[in-house]
Amino acid sequence: MKRLGLAAATIILAVACVSQPASPESEPSAGAPAPAIKEPVRKERTETYQTPVPVTETIMFADGIIDRVITLTYDEGYTHLLSTTTKTPSATEPVERSTFEYSGDALTGKSTYGKDGTLQASSEYEYQDGGQLVRETIRDGKGVVQSISEWTWDNGRKSTWRVLSSTGLVLATTEYFYEGDSMASAKLFDGSGVPKGTVQYAYGTDEHPVSVEYFSASGASDGRIEYTLERGLVVTE
Repeated sequence: MKRLGLAAATIILAVACVSQPASPESEPSAGAPAPAIKEPVRKERTETYQTPVPVTETIMFADGIIDRVITLTYDEGYTHLLSTTTKTPSATEPVERSTFEYSGDALTGKSTYGKDGTLQASSEYEYQDGGQLVRETIRDGKGVVQSISEWTWDNGRKSTWRVLSSTGLVLATTEYFYEGDSMASAKLFDGSGVPKGTVQYAYGTDEHPVSVEYFSASGASDGRIEYTLERGLVVTE
């Protein structure tokens, strides 16, 4: 389950004050010039609203035993996720910590450290002009490239995802299909283009995802993820 914190933000609203109609006593006599019409006075006010963000994620096995707990920290305005810290019930110290770097609002880097504090892996992210993610490069703790992911987009929707080895050899490909604006399914292929399976997505009446189901290359069910939502937010997976 996920516990939610509250982040504050502000918006500026323009408010028009409507002029009151003139009283009968103030109406001009015949032939007198009409009084000038007063323009509405525009004023500004600041409203503060709260947006929930996840601050703790608890991952459990099917029997309810806790596997690990992840704590998320943000910048002062809760605009960017700065770090995640992972703990297990059997360890007093964190077993993993990740930090995130940004350029403006775009995530540009992620670094993951082990329980001894040494760098275990890092990721670099690249974007196209529209802001869509097109490339992720994953390196080990020594900076050696381990794999590369590449995405293509069509009218703002993700079309394909390719995973390449450090030498550029295609390891896997995923193709995405849509119904309206919602992703309906994804087809998975190995590096040679042989089908490996299908993923199907289901949504509730409010268009929020309620389940993801996996199928093997032969069409047999291979697992399912179900989501529970509260106020449009995922609270259990």
